[in-house]
Amino acid sequence: METNEQNNKEELKEEKIVADEAPQEEVTEETKTELTNEEKLQQEVEKLNDQVYRLSAEISNIQKRNAKERQDAAKYRSQSLAQNLLNVIDNLERAIASPSESEEAQNLKKGVEMVYEGFLYALKEEGIEEIDALNQPFDPTLHHAVQTVPVEEGQEADRVVQVYQKGYKLKDRVLRPSMVIVSQ
Repeated sequence: METNEQNNKEELKEEKIVADEAPQEEVTEETKTELTNEEKLQQEVEKLNDQVYRLSAEISNIQKRNAKERQDAAKYRSQSLAQNLLNVIDNLERAIASPSESEEAQNLKKGVEMVYEGFLYALKEEGIEEIDALNQPFDPTLHHAVQTVPVEEGQEADRVVQVYQKGYKLKDRVLRPSMVIVSQ
């Protein structure tokens, strides 16, 4: 009987060993599946982190672009008004240049000059300046050549020799190019 009991105990031990081994194989397979799932999750996390990084960079770029647009809008806020006033200034200059013989005309001319000076001061305060063109090298970004003339003695080529209409710029932006005659 002892032999039977010993045989039974040995069989139980073997079954226990076999039973212990079977779940270990399943655990190993589950672990592999879990690792695969873990790897998938890790890849998903990396993908989401990348998206977050890209969206953050995009938001930052949008904020910078908006700040620059606001800055430019403030910098050039008077551009449209100035462009409309340039014709008024031209007319004031013509009025000042016109001959005035009577005392009444002289007084009127002085008043026009005062208005003209006031306009120029106000424009200068806004950053609007006349483009200095006469005797300057021709620059197509600042000047509009309406005519060319042959170079005379003592002149250099590609120089502005006469200004038909003054040009103006607002800070670094040209409002109206100077209309000029250029030597060639």
